[in-house]
Amino acid sequence: MQKKRMWTGLILLALMLVMVFPVWAGGAAALKGKEIVIGNFWEDYDVNTFKPRTEIEEQELEWRKKMQKDNGFTMRTKQVAGWGEMLQEVTTSIMAGKPLAHAFWMTPDWAMALYKQGLLAAVSDQKSTKLTTNTPIPNKQVAYNQDVAALFTFSKKQYALGIGYGDSQHGAGIYFNKRLFREAGLDPNLPYDLQKNGKWTWDEFLGVCKKLTRDSNNTGRIDTYAMPADLSTEILDQIVFSNGANYVGRDKAGKFTNATNTPAFIEALQFSRRLMNEGVMMPRPEGSNWDWYWPAFHDGKVAMMMEPEWRRGQMREMADDWGFVLFPKGPKVKDYRFPNDENVLVIPVTYKDQVDAIVAAIDLWYKPVTDDWKTGMYPFFRDRRAVDETMAMIRSPKYGAFRNYIMIPGLNRGEIAWEMWWFDGEPAQLVEQVSQNWNALIKDANEMDY
Repeated sequence: MQKKRMWTGLILLALMLVMVFPVWAGGAAALKGKEIVIGNFWEDYDVNTFKPRTEIEEQELEWRKKMQKDNGFTMRTKQVAGWGEMLQEVTTSIMAGKPLAHAFWMTPDWAMALYKQGLLAAVSDQKSTKLTTNTPIPNKQVAYNQDVAALFTFSKKQYALGIGYGDSQHGAGIYFNKRLFREAGLDPNLPYDLQKNGKWTWDEFLGVCKKLTRDSNNTGRIDTYAMPADLSTEILDQIVFSNGANYVGRDKAGKFTNATNTPAFIEALQFSRRLMNEGVMMPRPEGSNWDWYWPAFHDGKVAMMMEPEWRRGQMREMADDWGFVLFPKGPKVKDYRFPNDENVLVIPVTYKDQVDAIVAAIDLWYKPVTDDWKTGMYPFFRDRRAVDETMAMIRSPKYGAFRNYIMIPGLNRGEIAWEMWWFDGEPAQLVEQVSQNWNALIKDANEMDY
């Protein structure tokens, strides 16, 4: 009886301890008295000096002040280098044993380069934070990008964190000129309507392209095109991913594979060439700059342009009204699919014994303060449907697919995209032409697994 009472007391004590110190408290407790710095290539942020510009930024600032006070530590972000110098500066500082920050925001290929040199600590070597959640809850739960987690898991250990979906503005789609749609006799909201009804397909897209390509002033020459023939890499990206394909895949063991010889990829390459053969693409003007396609869209010479989301920031002064949709779905998929990648957070191997505290700090810092992400996004678009419909898909893990090719050093998908308009043979032959080199690069990447 005495032993039973003793065990009952121990169980009650354990329950009380769990209530007072939840399972995640290890990381939070390890934070006390520390200063955590997150390095990036775009801005400094300190709660003592930051001036909020929006209501959401005000809420975020208050939260970050509170979480530091409640947990007895300080935290800030620091621009440690510019974009062009970031990888070199971070690499040098870690190798010298004096990292410029406790964690760094990096592009995925930079993070991969650090991993291959053995310069990263495994973020999964901690017990305080659940990294498998992908649904944000204001003030409670960070959305951890599971595509990033899978991509950076090697030998059952995870080496990078992705926060949320779509925050890096790399999700790609089609910008379209509503005036040119209207002048071609098309409803300016047609792409939105087709996308919403699930009828935005390659066949519909080609039909729209043919109507948009016309001689608008009856001179006997085409002067308005559906789209430019550049940027060919971005065009091929969107068509490939929209058909459920990828340049680089991963097998069940997590190894990278050459995915360009799949039927879905070959079909995407065939459709790309068909667009050129149908005459709906504006040829590159003689003597133009490499980025001529952007002013061609901005000035209303082409009706559509395929670009990542970040391009919206340069469209404020565009005279014509415009919209934004995903690329239409190909025959091999049941739903829309777009190419994406995200900046990732990594921790230097120097701090491998402090991973628990650093991840706990990251988890606190990036907790969302609201689920109203749309309000801050409306000013960047010309209509609400771009946000309510297209951006809602870009911010969902359901539709995006990671551009795995950026993880393979030396692999340039331009070796296919730059040639596809002019290659004399079949698409499969173009793929075969680069396969030996690509297979070697992928093999090298796989063999650098620590």
